[in-house]
Order: sequence, then structure tokens, then C-alpha cells
Amino acid sequence: MNRKAFTLIEVLVATAILALIISSVYFSFSNLIEGRTRIRDRAEGLRRVYFALDLMRRDIQNSYLTRNRGAPEETHITMFKSEEDSPVLHLTFSTLNHVKMRAGGKECDQAEVEYYSETIDGEPTLMRRESSWVDGFPEKGGNVFPVFSGFRSITFEFWDETAREWRAVWDSEGTDHADTLPPKVKITMLIREAEDERKEFRVESVVNIKMQKPFTF
Repeated sequence: MNRKAFTLIEVLVATAILALIISSVYFSFSNLIEGRTRIRDRAEGLRRVYFALDLMRRDIQNSYLTRNRGAPEETHITMFKSEEDSPVLHLTFSTLNHVKMRAGGKECDQAEVEYYSETIDGEPTLMRRESSWVDGFPEKGGNVFPVFSGFRSITFEFWDETAREWRAVWDSEGTDHADTLPPKVKITMLIREAEDERKEFRVESVVNIKMQKPFTF
């Protein structure tokens, strides 16, 4: 009985074709997984950006001032004050955006909030200080926690209704804007690209402040 067998050349050709198919499938899956990883990392980076932006928006949107500072001494002082700094413009203000973290806690909506930057592990980081007690020292006390890193700069601009222009600084304790809040604040974030740190993209948002006139109680 005659038997037909594969020649050595046929075996080598079949092996080469099989290796080519396996390599193509492997690189296709590898590129797919790498692409999914890049998309996931970018989505996570954007999520952190918009979390920080939303937090700043809600804090600033609910800013307030009061002329009632306690009697006979100044036992609680409210303010809205910015100071030029880099890479984050230093901003301190009182807000009604305090979130109660425990049921039944003796806390109200008032808080002192401060945004500034610190270097952590060699990287600039947006920090947020919050004190749930509005006292006579609005720039001290409370708890500090990091909000966001991976940016080049975060700046605030303040709309001056009288001059009809954006101001780089604002001080409700000063003579120019005594006891007044800006009607709106522009937040500008320059964010580093995750894939190429030499590139950056800009995120801007304008926040309208709800309470324009200081409380008198």
C-alpha cells in the first residue's frame, strides 16, 4: 500500500505560515490591550481633573461673606482673598459647601477653605484645607488633603463688574473690593498629557457666585 508523507520543505513552509499567523494574532491582541490600557489611563486622568474642577466650582459657587463678626470680639471672620503664587494661585475664602461626614454631627454648612500647592514626591500638588469652624483665624486650622497632581498650573481670575474686566487678584479685606465678592470666577487648569509630558491641554470653567451681598446676621 502506498503512503503519502509530507516532505521536509512542506513541513518548514507550514511551520513558517503557522508562526506568521500566531505572530499576527499576538501583536493584534498586544496592540488591543495596550490601546485599552492607554484609554483607561487617560479616562482615569480626566476623571481626576474633573473631580478637582467640580470640587473647586462647588466651593467657590457657595462663597459668602458676613458683616457679623461676633461681639464683643471678632470671633468669626469671613473673607475672599487671593494671593499670587505659582503653580497654583493661592485662594482663601468662606463657603457654605461643607459636607457633613457623619450623621448627627454638630456641624453646619459653613467652612473655611483654602487652595494652594505643595510639592509631593517631586511633583506639584493641589492642596485643599478645610476648617468646619469659621473662627477669628480664617487662614489657619482645619484639615489638609491633596486633591490633584499632574498639572502645570491652576489659576483663578475674578470678574470686576465695575471695570468690566478680569482681575488677577481679589481681596475682600482690601480697599478696592471691601466686603464684596466677585460675581464670577474663572478657573484655568493647564494639564500635562499622560502620554507625552511635553504636551499639555487647557481646561477652563467660569463659576457664578450665588450670594453677592454680605449677610448682616
